[in-house]
Amino acid sequence: MLRCARLLALVVMGLGLLGCGSDEPAPDPRPTLSTATSASAESSTADPGSIEGSFDAGGHELFISCHGTGAPTVVYLHGAITQPGMDPQVTGAGFGDLLTNDYRVCLYDRRNVGRSEVVDAVQKPADALRDLDHLLNAAGVEPPYVLVGSSFGGLLAYLYANEHPDKVVGMVLLAAMFPDELSLEHLFAPQDRLRAVMDDQEANSLERLSQYRSLAAAQRYIGHEPAIPVIYLEPKDQGYNDNPYGSPAYRRQIGDVLAAYVDRFSPGVLTEVPAPHLVEAAIPDKVADAVRRVIAETAD
Repeated sequence: MLRCARLLALVVMGLGLLGCGSDEPAPDPRPTLSTATSASAESSTADPGSIEGSFDAGGHELFISCHGTGAPTVVYLHGAITQPGMDPQVTGAGFGDLLTNDYRVCLYDRRNVGRSEVVDAVQKPADALRDLDHLLNAAGVEPPYVLVGSSFGGLLAYLYANEHPDKVVGMVLLAAMFPDELSLEHLFAPQDRLRAVMDDQEANSLERLSQYRSLAAAQRYIGHEPAIPVIYLEPKDQGYNDNPYGSPAYRRQIGDVLAAYVDRFSPGVLTEVPAPHLVEAAIPDKVADAVRRVIAETAD
């Protein structure tokens, strides 16, 4: 299986993975992230933190789902999507349902995917970050935030945390892309580098957002990250050292580069977990535990 940095995007398969496993809590009278279906943007009397609906994110509408109460608010950033008809924000419902008794959890769809509006234009990394900020403001979702970023969503979480250090108090990163990857791109043949598919991603992918441009935008923050706690869950299966491009040098170096990236946070914890690339679907309980550990660090 290809690592996300070598993929054009993460394919969300829709194989009934939401809310899977036996580690979910007993039924709760409040609506849960995995079962709520209302399109209303009004709060529920049973769950005053509940939101289900679309909000103006700067000339177009994005869908957001929030449940639970308690600070900080946990915000999930899904991976990149290549298949139409998917509902990407709910891939975080499994771990979200395990947290809503204690915290508010918000999941959203980026523009062009899921239940959010399609915008017929190339999307820049700054657009995705403004979308999220406008959406949270429009929906009345107040900071502080703990961001949970999966795959490509982890890179966007990194960018948002650096651009809004006053709002983000911690992150949990799941098999996430990270800015230091770009330092090893020269180890691949030119046709296998992310820059080689940049134009195609912007013209033909669902999100019309280049992963190369997003990595490039993150370069200015390397070594200047906010002093926040971060837990990075790296899957044992489909990890960074698993690539099909015949680059032994990349496989030898990527682990150290990833460890150095995580170590720049305060504290930064890198943990290998028994999971495939879509960590949140496979082991939602471990993701929820990581969120709790990061929140505990913010209270110290």
